[in-house]
Amino acid sequence: MARRTDGGERPDDRRPPDFEICVHGRPVSAQAHNRNRLAIWQHAVKTAALDAWPSGQQPFAAEIELRVTHYAGARIADMDNLVKPIQDALQGVCYPHDGRVDVTGNWRDINGRFRVRYMSPRLAAAFSDGREFVHVRVWRAAGERDLG
Repeated sequence: MARRTDGGERPDDRRPPDFEICVHGRPVSAQAHNRNRLAIWQHAVKTAALDAWPSGQQPFAAEIELRVTHYAGARIADMDNLVKPIQDALQGVCYPHDGRVDVTGNWRDINGRFRVRYMSPRLAAAFSDGREFVHVRVWRAAGERDLG
């Protein structure tokens, strides 16, 4: 993955994620008027996380870095509103509560050109499917906190 332009590093520049999932479909905003659609989306995310979570492993107790990338043909909403339902769905699976989660969300054109190294089998399978999807990566925080 490319380095940030501000000279800092993203967690994926330093090490692979401790956990990741890809969920096909269009994410639903926390501001959605159709609460049933939101509940269905959160259930899909939670189910994908439960299916991928190692059997018997407890949620991470450390602070968490969560990175959500929506791969689609067009940006559909403010990423903050798309990330919140995903963050809520992972609560209890990946971490006990979302108060200790540092979140980053972004959108990428699924038809774009990417320079890729160290692609995970999950991400490769999601791209191979051709449908829009959300790639969710979780890292246990390294312990240092950037105050800048």
